[in-house]
Amino acid sequence: MRGTLRIAISSLGLMVLAACAGTQLDQAERTTPGGTAYDRDLYAGYVDLSKNEYDEGDYRDSDTFAMRAMQAAQGDGVEPEPISARNLPGDTVPELSAARDRLVAAQATGAAARKPQDAVEAQIAFDCWMQEQEENRQPGDIAGCRDRFMIAMAALEEQPPVAAAPPPPAPEPVPGPVTVLFDFDKADLSVDARTVLADMIEAANKSDFDMINVSGFTDLVGGDAYNEVLSEQRANAVIDFLVESGVERQKIFGQGFGKADPVVPVETPEIRNRRVEIVFER
Repeated sequence: MRGTLRIAISSLGLMVLAACAGTQLDQAERTTPGGTAYDRDLYAGYVDLSKNEYDEGDYRDSDTFAMRAMQAAQGDGVEPEPISARNLPGDTVPELSAARDRLVAAQATGAAARKPQDAVEAQIAFDCWMQEQEENRQPGDIAGCRDRFMIAMAALEEQPPVAAAPPPPAPEPVPGPVTVLFDFDKADLSVDARTVLADMIEAANKSDFDMINVSGFTDLVGGDAYNEVLSEQRANAVIDFLVESGVERQKIFGQGFGKADPVVPVETPEIRNRRVEIVFER
């Protein structure tokens, strides 16, 4: 009779203990989570951990996870479990400490906002790993939580590919060789010549050039010395126009070639020979 009574009392005590242990889980499940999507997902993850431990009869850890779930539901910024919270085998502490530091570092860079699902999975897996490692009885469960953590962290730390900077826009091509023509025995610029030069300068301003070569020529009428001076005067007329239009003088090289290199080799006046050629160089 006494033995039967003891068994009954013992069974009743276990039932009471189980009922008390489930109080935190019950309360957590009745909690309506608030906060951000990250907080709500973290709450759900801790509730799942609490249920798993409750089903295994580990009511202490079930309560621990249930209370962490309720903290997350309030948006309290629940951090990964501290290493000191668990009585861990000494040889496992370095790896778990490094893992926690890695997770905390990722969180510090805004991981919860950037990749909330991966951040939640990493923290839940870490706390699961800590709990299983403290028990140190189920290698498969320890490895499972650890693997979950490593996979989640790899996703959390993965950086989006950096888009290659677009190449700088290619400079506009320099204007092609430009020729302006002169009246017989003249070195002043005609209206047409000024129009051609103005258009050339507008195009040049959009390009990147290093040097402008300005070469003056005459036709084959008259003496060599006279035409040499006249060709230089024509080149200088163009140079003056370029400088007045904003072209840097040090970028211009000018020279007169007199009667050399005629376009049309005739001894009579020929406008095509009375010219200045402008060539841009890069």
